[in-house]
Amino acid sequence: MKLFPLFSIGLLGLIFTTSGAAIATPEIASGDRRLGTDLEGCLLRVDTYIDTLDIQILRGEIDRTGYFNDGAFRILCYPDPYAEDETSLAVIFAAHDSDPEVAATFVQVALNNLAEQP
Repeated sequence: MKLFPLFSIGLLGLIFTTSGAAIATPEIASGDRRLGTDLEGCLLRVDTYIDTLDIQILRGEIDRTGYFNDGAFRILCYPDPYAEDETSLAVIFAAHDSDPEVAATFVQVALNNLAEQP
């Protein structure tokens, strides 16, 4: 009879452990940068960068969304509201299933690549 309560406690522990993994949320990072180009130039830079990744993407009017096996990203191009000229602002959101460092690194690499393009 004393074995049954231990079995129940063990089973409950197993259920809570496995359900915790099922409700885990991805790790998300974000960043932005002024690019010194207009909106079309921003989208052109984003397309050039994404073409080097060789992944499936969705193209929106002001955004590009890409999917990896373990994460996803969205890059948006906006007119910079604080600029006096028609400078654009790139905003990046990246999510990774388990590692926030991967998402943060992707954001930084992408922003640097977009800024360095002519």
